[in-house]
Amino acid sequence: MRKTKAVVDTKAKKAPAIVIPAEHEPLLKEVHEAVKSMGRTTTSQAFERGFQFARAKAVLPEKMLGRWMSSVCGYTPRQGRNYIAIHDNLQDHRARLEEAGVSPTVMFVLASATPEKVQEVLTIIESGERLTVGQVKALTKAVNGEQAQMKAAIGGATGLRRVAEAKMKDEVAFFTQLAKRVLKSLEAAAEVIASGKNLSKKALADKVEVDAYKASALLRSVIFPKQVDPEQGGTRMAEENLPAGWGSVPNLFNRLGDPPRWPGKEEFPIWATGTVLPTLRFVVHGDPLPEKPLAAAADAVDPAGREVLEAVPSLDAVDALVEEPALSDETTSDVGASDLQTQSEEAATMPSAARTKQAAGV
Repeated sequence: MRKTKAVVDTKAKKAPAIVIPAEHEPLLKEVHEAVKSMGRTTTSQAFERGFQFARAKAVLPEKMLGRWMSSVCGYTPRQGRNYIAIHDNLQDHRARLEEAGVSPTVMFVLASATPEKVQEVLTIIESGERLTVGQVKALTKAVNGEQAQMKAAIGGATGLRRVAEAKMKDEVAFFTQLAKRVLKSLEAAAEVIASGKNLSKKALADKVEVDAYKASALLRSVIFPKQVDPEQGGTRMAEENLPAGWGSVPNLFNRLGDPPRWPGKEEFPIWATGTVLPTLRFVVHGDPLPEKPLAAAADAVDPAGREVLEAVPSLDAVDALVEEPALSDETTSDVGASDLQTQSEEAATMPSAARTKQAAGV
């Protein structure tokens, strides 16, 4: 007897229909419209898209969420979950990520990295270096057993070096964040000066005083090597061993953090645009320092007698820190002070405004 083959249904099974409880329909409709209204994905929009998808995740089961994002919003489940991870895991770094303009594809990688790795990558990006997705993956990839090894109690020179490296990494990251904020304020002030408008030095001081003072203390801790001083039997700052360009930076930040030591209203514009701005750009972006000082510099030496670097860079237009009718000199006096060599000395002579803000936890 001849056997016949059974007919096999080769049609693909249809995906289960999306069943949305009536009480959740308004929320999901709102999420869909918000996501649909977004244009090109910027850093800020990536966080917003993650927030919206997180709202949907709160009311839909896991499998239903993926189907809903795909069929209704036009995003694959993986894309949707990547945006949710950005929203969930990178909120503490949002301001820095947005300021640096980090792409969503890079943030997808950072969202699954450890906080230490995120901090490390952010520090590199903020220094002005552009990283590819592949480079970020390589930087954030954890070596097997690395985390356990880091947490293990290790003594001797190896353990001490590891503790010192961790301290320096955190301090450099925090210093970079402070320096970028100071630079942003000085660039805005320089634009006011370039436009011929009246600059409020008091408003500028309120923006940079505390950040600059903290940056000065951090930088001294990071870059000033200590050497044994046989004559004194202790240690001394070996400033002569610093790389070219960095010797005057801590003093500049220290002076920025002490507005009474700023130049007078006539000399201030030249000092701000010819000395402070190029030095800050050197510190933050790695821009080269000018080879020759400004020929007619009004303040080539600060009150403590330390030389500073000068040149007038090109400025991008920003309208800020404007005051009428004349250049305000409210925070300036002719009082000079020697730059501080230790943090204890700095605390003793810290500007009153900065001491008050620091005591308040600002």
